[in-house]
Amino acid sequence: MIKKIVPIGLLAIAFAGPAGASSSSDDAAMLLNKANQMNYEEQETAKIAHSKAGDNQALITYADTIRGDHEANEEAVSALSRQKSIKLDATNPDKVEKNSLKNLSGGAFNDAYLDDQIQGHKEALSMFQRAEGRYKADPDMEVYIQQTLPVLQAHLKMAQNLRRHVSPMSAEDPSNNKSTTEGMGKSTAETSER
Repeated sequence: MIKKIVPIGLLAIAFAGPAGASSSSDDAAMLLNKANQMNYEEQETAKIAHSKAGDNQALITYADTIRGDHEANEEAVSALSRQKSIKLDATNPDKVEKNSLKNLSGGAFNDAYLDDQIQGHKEALSMFQRAEGRYKADPDMEVYIQQTLPVLQAHLKMAQNLRRHVSPMSAEDPSNNKSTTEGMGKSTAETSER
């Protein structure tokens, strides 16, 4: 069961204070812009995953969780950027448009999507861990970072757990769009009885 994660940024919005020094403001703008792009990409790939997951309920649930959590994070980023008078860059759809996930299906899609999720969340975690403690003069940014880190860690752990339970890729066999655990598609035992 996936625990509902508290919307990111509720506490960040509650704090109202002046932005830190100019360089801190520039750093905040860079982090918020990167987070904004990340949120856009995660929401878009989650939509693709939801439509291509077939009957793999675990993957659908994961994609829905990712989409909802990144929508909440996007709201926090927008609120912080308005509060700090930071203009967010427009999101760049190129990475999503050129993503090879759109051309995959079945087990090949599952493998590529989960690999992408694991890699992407490792990179996002690294970015937020490097930012941790850099905004001591800006409690709004500190709270945002502290609330985002556990959500990214949870996403990474969920993707890694799913990766261990999803069938190995087979481009020729669309039935591999099923989990290897009982209750989520064909179990390993059912497959080996054939």
